[in-house]
Amino acid sequence: MQNKSITTILKEVSMFSSLDETELRALTEISYIVKYKENSNLFLKGDVSGSLMILIDGIVSIFKHDNKGNEIVIGYFTRYKLLAEAATLRHTPLPSSGTFKSDGAILKVDLEKFEELFMSHPHISKAIIQSLLQKIDLLQQNIHFNIASNSSEKILFFYQQNPKLSLDLKQYEIASILGMVPETFSRNIKKLLKEGKLEKVNTGYKVL
Repeated sequence: MQNKSITTILKEVSMFSSLDETELRALTEISYIVKYKENSNLFLKGDVSGSLMILIDGIVSIFKHDNKGNEIVIGYFTRYKLLAEAATLRHTPLPSSGTFKSDGAILKVDLEKFEELFMSHPHISKAIIQSLLQKIDLLQQNIHFNIASNSSEKILFFYQQNPKLSLDLKQYEIASILGMVPETFSRNIKKLLKEGKLEKVNTGYKVL
């Protein structure tokens, strides 16, 4: 992220790319940056956020816990993603928790002032809808992971759908998303390589 100004960062976020200079100044005035260390909690289930949260640096894991206390990863998010926007915009408790998997930073925008000044802006409204649709796609992907017939199918589907995200994650983190232990993940990776369904490349694995 380096030492960019808030205005410069806002210009790089596609949701705000159509704002003119006056609008950007107004948005800058209600925004601020919070930096986090690896493994820091961004928010916990049940929190109510008074700010719109945009990830501007690092990787964030969104997760829940099942009845036995096991962590269930919903997804990992990278730069310029809106986080927890559905509950935030509804002013309801957040349904999941979020933790930084690396050092990172969040751009926080005062929710009340954002709604007053920008929610009627057509480009911003469209961007929020697109972000929500992406979250629906993520849920559908998680459903596929849960109903896939075997571990190998889950792994192949993940690498097909997430070629960029897979570069940022460690293998045990991908295993967590897929609901399997690292040993099972590693064993199936070796099996898929042997069967010629995966190829080892400099950036990780490629589906053949």
